[in-house]
Formats: sequence, C-alpha cells, structure tokens
Amino acid sequence: MKIGSLVKVLFIEPGFILTFPYRKAKIMKSMINKTFEVVEIEQGKALVYQPFDTFHGFSLALTSEEMELVDNIEINY
Repeated sequence: MKIGSLVKVLFIEPGFILTFPYRKAKIMKSMINKTFEVVEIEQGKALVYQPFDTFHGFSLALTSEEMELVDNIEINY
C-alpha cells in the first residue's frame, strides 16, 4: 500500500463513531464498505479522506485489519 492506493473500509470502531455528533457519525458510518484513495500514511496507518460539507471532512486512519486493498478505480466520496 502507498499514497494513491485504493482501499475499501471494512470496519470503524463503533465507540469512535459515537464520539461524533449524529450527522457526522452517520456520514462516518456510511464510509464502511466504500472505496477511498489513501492520501497519506502515518505510523503504519492509511489515511483516507471523506468530506462532509464544502469545507470540512474526516481524515480517518485505518489499520490493515480495518481496510482491504482494492484494484477498483471507482472512488466513493
């Protein structure tokens, strides 16, 4: 995996999702089973980005257990 790789989000810790307000938590939960581009790698985790409005979004750090490398060229935002 490298920057630009495509990964499918398999899991986001439910307790982490619950730390966000309802609207943002709903958007974060909707990321599961969707494909995103790796925008950065930090401490061995792949960072993916999900916008939730015009100016803001989530950078989510995924471990290898929480994602799957895919060859699909369709990216979900």
